Amino acid sequence: MVVRHKHAQHSARPRPPLPRQAKIAVFASAVVVVAAAALIGVHVAASGTAAPPPLAAASYAGSLELNASGAELASWNQTSTFCPEASWQVPDGTVGTDASGDATLSTTGKPGSCVSIISPHAYSSGVIEADIDFPALPGKAKTIADWTAFWLTNQAAWPADGELDAVESEPATGVNAVSWHWGTSQSPLEKSTDGFAQNGTLPADGPNLTPGWHVVDVVYTKGFFAVYYDGRLFTSFRNSIVTGAALNILLNTSVTPDTSAVDKTLGGQPPRNSDSSPATVAVKYLKVWSYK
Repeated sequence: MVVRHKHAQHSARPRPPLPRQAKIAVFASAVVVVAAAALIGVHVAASGTAAPPPLAAASYAGSLELNASGAELASWNQTSTFCPEASWQVPDGTVGTDASGDATLSTTGKPGSCVSIISPHAYSSGVIEADIDFPALPGKAKTIADWTAFWLTNQAAWPADGELDAVESEPATGVNAVSWHWGTSQSPLEKSTDGFAQNGTLPADGPNLTPGWHVVDVVYTKGFFAVYYDGRLFTSFRNSIVTGAALNILLNTSVTPDTSAVDKTLGGQPPRNSDSSPATVAVKYLKVWSYK
């Protein structure tokens, strides 16, 4: 979820168990690796000759598990660090909690309105699970509102350390996509499920996201990542270009204005996933398990 030319050509508590949704599927040389809840979530079944990614027992590494006070949200960077990245973004969105104790990220509906949260810690190998409510675009019940993303990156070392967009509702297409970014600042590279990335297409192996509540699982380690929606594999990628570098967790949403600057940034197509009404993304929980 960086501003890029991606469409140029068109406290102590009991440790939760590793989620059942965090199942790893690697399709390479007929290999299938499945990590389930047994043995701290790790059960390996493999066929073929290629070695699976390292699946040591995972340890609980922290979370954003909110209560009505929203106290745990205080340690996350809110809005200011991410939102000024593009000239058209306005950091006027709000972060809060609702009556259910869910974290909320609300845009104003004005052009460029942006809101984000960024984790205080970075993670180099593990499983991240979040239960997120994605709002619908007014008049388009099957389209997620705004430029909304749930992703991992190190902003200070982008793209060399990598970027994994586990959810990105794209303004120019109105469709959610998963992307991996790497390379150098002079030559950034990208693979994506959307079919537009110049450096390759990631497989889309399951149903895509729609507005509403969804559990998103991200498995990330050196040489491999996988993204699950509601316990079903959406995409996976096994390659040495997946860095395994320590990355922060980001969740953000922006109202994308239909301006010449945005059209140029997104590749010349007028943004279709924009919103003139306030919209709110809600997060029931976000949990992290780290592999040793």
